[in-house]
Amino acid sequence: MANRKKRRVRWDRVALVGIPLFLLILLIAHGCGGDETEQSSGADTQIAAVTTTWAAAEQAAQTTAATVETEAVQTYFSELVVCLDAGHGGGDGGAVNSTNTRAEKDDNLALALATRDAFLKYPNVRVVMTRETDEFIELQERCDIANNNNANFFISLHRNSAESGNGVEIWINNDSGSENTWDKLMAEYIMDWLDHVGISERRGIHTGFRNSTVKHESNNYYVNRYTNMPSCLIEMGFMTSAVDNNNFDIHKEEYAEAIAGALIELLTDKGLYDPALEKMP
Repeated sequence: MANRKKRRVRWDRVALVGIPLFLLILLIAHGCGGDETEQSSGADTQIAAVTTTWAAAEQAAQTTAATVETEAVQTYFSELVVCLDAGHGGGDGGAVNSTNTRAEKDDNLALALATRDAFLKYPNVRVVMTRETDEFIELQERCDIANNNNANFFISLHRNSAESGNGVEIWINNDSGSENTWDKLMAEYIMDWLDHVGISERRGIHTGFRNSTVKHESNNYYVNRYTNMPSCLIEMGFMTSAVDNNNFDIHKEEYAEAIAGALIELLTDKGLYDPALEKMP
């Protein structure tokens, strides 16, 4: 990711351990000067005092930790930059429907624009578009747009095509298959949200590119390979499926809200973004 948390000294943990230990040593040292009866009584007092102090220190540590986490949320993504890529465009129409009356490039752009609007409903989010009109953009230029704007996340929107088939699938780098990579997490959250809206089939999260069986850097979709940030390529149903086309037309706005909401929820769950914050001036 473009931004990284700095490792901080956890003073709350230092306080939690250090304060009670210091008081225990001090109380024991003080009690050693009396007789056996006084020492016995003093020991009880010491235990009670240490117990009370430990509880107070623990409460203070928890309060400090909560403050630290709040500060981290407020400062880590002071601006969240998302790059949206509407696949194809211009003379590159992409896939078409069975009657050759519907082009993928148009659906990709319509969904990208709707997704941009959905992201902009959240505070402190900036959306970078690789295209906003029906124009042809080279693949490397798409990557350059994301990289030069220091985008935190890259989402490429496409639609699928086949003689038969339907449903949504998401593609990530073939070195991002483990559970803890941002690419994988983003794809999982988006798939869950889209499924909640309603899709014909969950076709899964895949690494590399279609029909690739070798795990190598070159065996990735170009925009996943050459962008510097976590990325995914979403195949939003099949152009050749009447069911998927109908779903797209009915749920386009909801799909856009789902894509944006999924990423926001992921970052919120990880403590890196707070959608309740006001927009930055």
